[in-house]
Amino acid sequence: MKKISLVLFLISTIILGASAQSKGRLCDFGITFEISNNSSWGYGEPVVLSVEPFSPAAKAGVKVDDIIMEVNGAATYLRNYPTIASWLFDATSSDIKLTIRNVDTYFKEYEIQRDCKSVNALSEFHLADAYAFYSLEDTNDRAFSLPVKVDPNTNVDFADYRTFDFLKEDSSVPDVDYYINSQIEKALIERGLVRSTQDPDIIVQTYYTFQPNLKYNASVNSKNSYSWRYDSETQEMVKLPILSADDVNAESKGQYILELGIRFFDKKYINKDKMTQIWDCRSREFLTEDYDIQEYARIHASLLMMQYPYSTAKTTAKYLVSKKGFNYTGLNFDSKDIASITDVDAGSPAALAGIRPGDRIVKVGKIKFDYSSSDLEKAYRRFIVESMPLRNPKTRFIDANGFPDCMYWSINRYPEVAELFKKEAIYAPCFSYLYAFNKYVSGPNPPKVLDIEVKSQGQKKLVKVTPQVQQSVVIKAL
Repeated sequence: MKKISLVLFLISTIILGASAQSKGRLCDFGITFEISNNSSWGYGEPVVLSVEPFSPAAKAGVKVDDIIMEVNGAATYLRNYPTIASWLFDATSSDIKLTIRNVDTYFKEYEIQRDCKSVNALSEFHLADAYAFYSLEDTNDRAFSLPVKVDPNTNVDFADYRTFDFLKEDSSVPDVDYYINSQIEKALIERGLVRSTQDPDIIVQTYYTFQPNLKYNASVNSKNSYSWRYDSETQEMVKLPILSADDVNAESKGQYILELGIRFFDKKYINKDKMTQIWDCRSREFLTEDYDIQEYARIHASLLMMQYPYSTAKTTAKYLVSKKGFNYTGLNFDSKDIASITDVDAGSPAALAGIRPGDRIVKVGKIKFDYSSSDLEKAYRRFIVESMPLRNPKTRFIDANGFPDCMYWSINRYPEVAELFKKEAIYAPCFSYLYAFNKYVSGPNPPKVLDIEVKSQGQKKLVKVTPQVQQSVVIKAL
């Protein structure tokens, strides 16, 4: 039960904790930020740390690492966090104008519509997290670390650098070097830089080694030792024959050592007569078996480049991968009274179907919505415990909250899983509709339309809502 409590912390925070907030409305547009203390990137200004998928900021094009120069024309430089937060989240106006710079632009304005809801509103986006154990295949948060050493030159401002090229290549360069450079180039372009052979701002040098580990101790058991890493091409976590960055015995357990590094040089602004190193990022991994350096570069080039430009000196880099997939209707539920609708997103499937704030949900499909928040938490706790035998232990992973028994459903047990969601009196699966597009939730023929019984102004009515399956995978460097 102690392990289960880690999972339930999220649901209790969202459902029970929200009810302690004061009355009123909260306006947001989907970003988090911090005031930079980094001399190389946005010093004294707010830097965007995360952008929530499907949020107004995401739709407007705001990105991680954006430096917010102005909010509605007011300069942010050397303003404190409470001041900037009050400008960003003040509910007196329906929209906001941000002036932003990043490696791909010196100055760009974004007009963003605020998303204002009741402080007690529970969105489907966050409820999908709370009820992730209904479908870990669709929704999960996973963390991992890389043994990466980052050395930025703190005497330069990375905002000055827009273009890049590689250290001169000739016909004697092995094919593997060209491939690795192509992966680095792809990652740099994704960061917003532009390749230019004419007087580039940055000269890039890549380097790598792959060799036997002379300190390898064959008597130390490294069987089944591996690491999970994120593959940006497939947008999935993959298991690699690499010892964890947190393994203190990796040096004696690894048969091979693999290193991959990227150096940036300036030959334009500091000293035109010689190259000055302004940034270096290199990984050093211990492997349990032979592994292709090109495949390593394919997966890890983008991970290494996530350390630029908002870069600090470090020896370990941490990452969080958030995967989300759920049925979106646009309904927002009251944390104090889960059947009550506080808000309905404008233009959403629920709004188009005629559901309005103040309406009460009686049923979604055959499942009633007459449970308290406490009842829902207890039922979900029971569901997690009792559904464990139907999960596939070969898919086990530890999620970002530290829960060690996250597993996908066993494919051959799908019919039994679907039967669990029919046991309303036991599991109160009100929010299973979030994952009703899966056959292990709804049976062999998942519904494309949700039948929602609503009580509006004292009258009951049946509303048909066609949900949208919203899916996203976001990785961020912590």
